[in-house]
Order: sequence, then C-alpha cells, then structure tokens
Amino acid sequence: MRLKVILTLFAVYAVTAVPVYVPGEWRVIVQPAAGDAVEVYYRLRPPMPRSYVSIGPYSQAIQVAQRRAETYPYDLAPPYLLYAPYRLVVPYVTPRGHELAASPISGADRSYGKPDPYRIVPQVRRARNSQAALTALLEDREHGRPIDEPEVLGMHVEAELNRIVVETNTFSQELRRRLARRYGGLVTMDWDPLRQPMQLL
Repeated sequence: MRLKVILTLFAVYAVTAVPVYVPGEWRVIVQPAAGDAVEVYYRLRPPMPRSYVSIGPYSQAIQVAQRRAETYPYDLAPPYLLYAPYRLVVPYVTPRGHELAASPISGADRSYGKPDPYRIVPQVRRARNSQAALTALLEDREHGRPIDEPEVLGMHVEAELNRIVVETNTFSQELRRRLARRYGGLVTMDWDPLRQPMQLL
C-alpha cells in the first residue's frame, strides 16, 4: 500500500506542479476544475468502512433525508453523514429546498430494544447539483452506460462532493475537456493510475 502511494505521488508530480491536499478528506486535487475541464483528484487512501453501531438515530435520519430528496429531487441534493461528531447534512438547491432541508427529523431509536426518542436538526448547505440532475446522469443509458468513454472504469454519486465521480486510471486532458463540455460541474474525476478494471464473472 505504501509503495502504491509513493508511485502514484511520483505520477502526480509528473503531470502537475501544484497538487493541493484537501485536509480531512485524504484527497489530493491534481488539477482543479476549469471552465473547459473537470477536476481531477487522487485519493490517498480508500474510504474507511463506516460502522452504524451506536448511531441508530443518525442511520434512521439519513434514510428519512434520502426519501425527502427523492420526493423533492429538484429542490434537494443527496444528503450525507459527517462523523466525529455525527452530523446529518442536507444540501438544498432552491428556496423551497432550504425549508425542506432545515426541517428537524424526529423518531424513536429501537437499537437497544426500548424506544429512545430523538430529534435531529440537519446542517443545511447550499448545493449546485440537485438530486434530479445527478440521478438523471447516473441513469442515462442512451449509449449503453451513463458515460460512454473507454477510459471510464466506474462511476457513482458522492453526496459530500455533490457530483458524479468518474473513476479512471488514465490521466487524460482530452477526457477532462469532453466531460466538461458534456456535463459541466456535474462530474469530477477520481484518478488512480494503478486502478484495475472490474473483472466480469
């Protein structure tokens, strides 16, 4: 793992003189977004699996927030949890979305058998991309898969970044420009030169 990081960082410095480390996110922004090209970043380590033990109220609240985003997809963006301490973040896109996002979420946690009432007030943040916009791109199958580019190995919505993350092992300026022309600020690139394509069974 350490060798992989060293080799990748050498590759990073080979393609850009000023990579920017994002504190707390374990990401290096290799090249920032520009008017004609999407952002490229390298993740220093894979996301750590999260345990939902002892966070019953928050695991329930994020599900409620996700249902709200699906019900009002043009007003809200995908919600997410922050950790240490736990916080529920609900991004919004429209003024109506701000009101929806700020609504407290109440319920009863039954993780330990006996109902334990809770009330969580979400942290509200302005977002650029709505649930509807992100979902539409992710589910677009006009060309067989959402983004039909040979360099793209996978893609997913990352709620905290409020964008579709395109996974690639190729550092391509042309791909950056094509994605920016077609999708603008909906997309960011997660570049790992050692990433292997998924093997189909």
